[in-house]
Amino acid sequence: MKTQHTPISLAITCALLFGSGSALAAAQDAQDTGKSSSATQAVDDAWITTKVKTELVTTDGVSANDVSVNTADGRVTLTGVLPTETAVNKAVAVTRGVKGVKDVDAAGLKVGDPAKVKSSDASSERSSSAGQAVDDAWITAKVKAELATTAGVPANDVTVKTVDGVVTLTGALDGDLTVKKAIAAARSVKGVKQVDDSGLTAKH
Repeated sequence: MKTQHTPISLAITCALLFGSGSALAAAQDAQDTGKSSSATQAVDDAWITTKVKTELVTTDGVSANDVSVNTADGRVTLTGVLPTETAVNKAVAVTRGVKGVKDVDAAGLKVGDPAKVKSSDASSERSSSAGQAVDDAWITAKVKAELATTAGVPANDVTVKTVDGVVTLTGALDGDLTVKKAIAAARSVKGVKQVDDSGLTAKH
């Protein structure tokens, strides 16, 4: 028996098909719009950051180099140190005047002497580096002492070097057991983060 398609049934079928197509198209459009929106926001944030920095450079009494600018979703965060409250207020006002800025967070923008802050940061960095150098020297000396007191390990045959708490052992020792003893002795020293024994070999 053949099925006859009446004009009404054909119309309903077409409506369903086109309706599904429209729904799929709408979903695809929504997805594409979402991606486009995210990409546009990222571009806008980068543009805002650049624009704010440019405005700060041309603002009297504000040292743009002493202010860090970060933008996320149109909200600008200012951090740094400026010499006066007036300079801070100017920086905030200039930032708010940039097109696209939704809000300004200046909680991290302080009043003080930028030169002293930079000097303090540099001193802290130097102090940290010096401290690490002392620690590395101490670790190297301690590892050598441990090797010297470890039975069966000829400490003079092992070279010890320490960088940022990582101890490197190089040399040639008699047998795998001696190598393992040397590695264990190095690992036992306080402050050792890691032992690189790739250059420590066993004589066979």
